Amino acid sequence: MARHLEFVVLGPPISNQQSTVQGRANLTAWRATIAGAATLAWPNQPLTIELKAVVINFYAGNEPSVDTDNMSKPILDVMQGIIYDNDRQVVQAQLTHAKLGGAYQIGGVRPIIVNALQAQSQFVYVSIEDPESPFALPK
Repeated sequence: MARHLEFVVLGPPISNQQSTVQGRANLTAWRATIAGAATLAWPNQPLTIELKAVVINFYAGNEPSVDTDNMSKPILDVMQGIIYDNDRQVVQAQLTHAKLGGAYQIGGVRPIIVNALQAQSQFVYVSIEDPESPFALPK
């Protein structure tokens, strides 16, 4: 399974569900930040194959600021046209919230995640990979 790219974006994820002027401004800034990080991580033509997305929100505080589905939607939408042609190419997704300072298994962890964790600031990790094949059904 090949990993095509990965990146980290600092700060909490912002949901598409914004009703205030400030909330919409925050969403616009968040989408621009994701687009910038995606463009730096993937300077090539958009992929045309099926993909798996991994999105992990490393959050501070007692609970995540958004639900997992609301966290992933703006990220996956923004990467359309940059990393892949259509977000329907994302046939598998791993969406996770992980509390900063929580207990983790860290053996073999991606260096980009280790570096971001050392900063002790909230961040979102994004990876685009080949999907699992054959797909393992839950046991």
